[in-house]
Amino acid sequence: MNQPEYSKLYQLIKHDIEKGKYSPGDFLPSEPELERIHNISRTTVRKAMKLLAEEGLVDIKQGRGTMLLDIKTPQSFNSVTSVTESLINRGYKVATKSRYIDKIQPNEETAKKLRLAPGEQVIRVQRVQTADDVPVCIMVNYIPEKFAPGLEHTKDSFVGLYQYLEEWYGIEICSTDETIFAAACDFSEAQILNVDTGFPILIVERICYDRNKEPLCVDKVRVLANKYKVRITTQGRTK
Repeated sequence: MNQPEYSKLYQLIKHDIEKGKYSPGDFLPSEPELERIHNISRTTVRKAMKLLAEEGLVDIKQGRGTMLLDIKTPQSFNSVTSVTESLINRGYKVATKSRYIDKIQPNEETAKKLRLAPGEQVIRVQRVQTADDVPVCIMVNYIPEKFAPGLEHTKDSFVGLYQYLEEWYGIEICSTDETIFAAACDFSEAQILNVDTGFPILIVERICYDRNKEPLCVDKVRVLANKYKVRITTQGRTK
């Protein structure tokens, strides 16, 4: 069965949006322009715009045109939350595409961040998370074995690791130390996330602490930059 023309246009514009061709607040080409460029009818254009609007990608403003909405997921740094929780709060259907959990000897940097004694091992949780069935982030978490014994053998399915640790191991994450920086997907990351090599990502490196400031886990998350942003609220100024 041939794909309808309106569906082809919808997919084409959605692809352009996800690749960053348009920025939030930009107006898409007008209906007459799209008719002319793609040699299609006004009805076809309107059906495609309706699909984009229903997905929350655009806002159709009567008499003005079709404006791109901000599709990035904001994460507030006024309280502890995970990238997964931020995506869920944004309205995405979040799922784990693949997961692998094992017990390893951490490298020197991770052991130092977790303040581990020589020989102490960690549970490593590796996951690929999807939002609305699209791969959006690669997550690696390192938890000292003493805090989550047997986690490497679990058959339980979970989407939010923090919530799972809280419910099953009584781990209470009270504060974090975060480093966030921009990067470009290397070949393997691009293959996993189904984007072009060099596509922009944000890397979130985090240490989680309990109420006594003892480190509970170290996280490294690589998330598509067009799906994520940071919101920070501050008060006062240090001079």
